[in-house]
Amino acid sequence: MNIPRRRFIKYLTFGTATSFVAGNILQQQLLAYCEPTGSSSKEGVFQIRISDYPALQQNYGSVRIGVNPVSYDHYPDGTFYPFLVNRDEFGNFYVLDCECRHQSCVVPTYEAGEPGMRCPCHGSLYGIDGEVWEGPATEALYRYPFEYDGQDLLTIRIPCWGFAIKAAVLPGGPTARLRLDFEAFQNTTYEVFFRERLDGQWTKASFATNPTGPADKTSLTTFAGPASVYLDRTTASGFYAVALKLSEV
Repeated sequence: MNIPRRRFIKYLTFGTATSFVAGNILQQQLLAYCEPTGSSSKEGVFQIRISDYPALQQNYGSVRIGVNPVSYDHYPDGTFYPFLVNRDEFGNFYVLDCECRHQSCVVPTYEAGEPGMRCPCHGSLYGIDGEVWEGPATEALYRYPFEYDGQDLLTIRIPCWGFAIKAAVLPGGPTARLRLDFEAFQNTTYEVFFRERLDGQWTKASFATNPTGPADKTSLTTFAGPASVYLDRTTASGFYAVALKLSEV
């Protein structure tokens, strides 16, 4: 499928969760913090806690979150655009795509002294809700749907671009290592999560980056291209997922 770069790089991704039961490998598309809502849906669902971001605990607060850093030329240094979470003077939240609607530069966080979010490339000014205040942009920033529990939790829904993950059990009997293979993206950090039951909590899993090395890694940043991680199985059954690491950028 031919996807224009402007559109492709806006998508966060979800991987394929791998489960094993009695040595049999099963695959299910889902990702910690970014889970598709249906078998054919590209929508991802993940959660952030307001308490983790001091800026969002006050009015006019703003944070920019993503999986790739932003380069000196104001474009993502990698595949994915970040997104903004803003809070207005009435305590209302907005989740916005950071891609300027003029020529696709990354829009910064909201600054009350500006006031607004001014694109560093050509000067378009957006309000805290993403509406255009000054051109040359003529369209508002795209808003992502979300739910707020009224206390601490934002559940954000963002379109996802899936990447395939393949799993294999290495030779060695019941405790043989599990290998997960996936196509890595540029300047993106990956983490692996595990839960023993479907209704259990995801916990971060340690892994090795070669078949015989120590499983002492908790994150992986690599060049774009094929990547593999190796996990020691400590339970008779369970579920693994590869996740993109979100952070402020």
